[in-house]
Amino acid sequence: LRGADLHGVSLRGAYLIGADLRGADLRRADLLGADLRAADLRGADLTGALFLIQPQLTAATGDAATRLPAALGRPGHWARTSERRRR
Repeated sequence: LRGADLHGVSLRGAYLIGADLRGADLRRADLLGADLRAADLRGADLTGALFLIQPQLTAATGDAATRLPAALGRPGHWARTSERRRR
């Protein structure tokens, strides 16, 4: 799913455990109950994602390039730089 266009897609209840979602477009995706444990969200765009909650983000991995909805915070364990800047 790396780089996938999932804009507006319903991912309700999806098991995305360990999924490679790097660079994916998840804008306005419905993430109600989606299991994001160990999912790689580095560089993904989650702006406007529906029903995304802080525990889902905390269970995932992201970086400075991961775009989040305004109401949610970047987990402390996420990388402070983007994947591109580390190369």
